[in-house]
Amino acid sequence: MEYLSPTFLLLMAAVLAAMTAAAHSVLGEQRLIGPLLADGNGLLEHPIARVITRFAWHWTSLLWLLVAAVLALAAYGDIDAPYLLLGIGAVHLAAGLADGILTRGQHIGWPLITIIGGLVLLAYYTIQTQ
Repeated sequence: MEYLSPTFLLLMAAVLAAMTAAAHSVLGEQRLIGPLLADGNGLLEHPIARVITRFAWHWTSLLWLLVAAVLALAAYGDIDAPYLLLGIGAVHLAAGLADGILTRGQHIGWPLITIIGGLVLLAYYTIQTQ
C-alpha cells in the first residue's frame, strides 16, 4: 500500500479519529468532567445539568467514532462523497489549529485533530487529481 494513496491516508485518519475519541472519553472523564461534576458548584448543582454535561461529553466521542467509520468506509470505496471528506478534513484542520492557538498548545488533542484534518484533505486532493 502506497503511503500517499487515499486508502492509506483515510485509514490513518480513521485510526487517529478512533484513538482521539477514546482518549477524549477516558481522559476527559478523568481530568475534566469527573472533577467538574465533583465540585457541583453553580449550575452543576442541578442533576439535569450534571447528566447533560456528561452525556454531551461522551456523545462527542461517539460522533468521532462515526467520523472514523465514515473515513474507513470511504477508504475502501463504500462511500463516494468527496465533499464530505473535504468538510471533515477542513473542519478538523481548522478546529485543530484553533485549538492549538487558543490553548497555546497546552491541549493534548490539538495535534491529533490537526493531523486528522491534514490526512483527510491530502486524501481528498489525491482523489481529485487521479
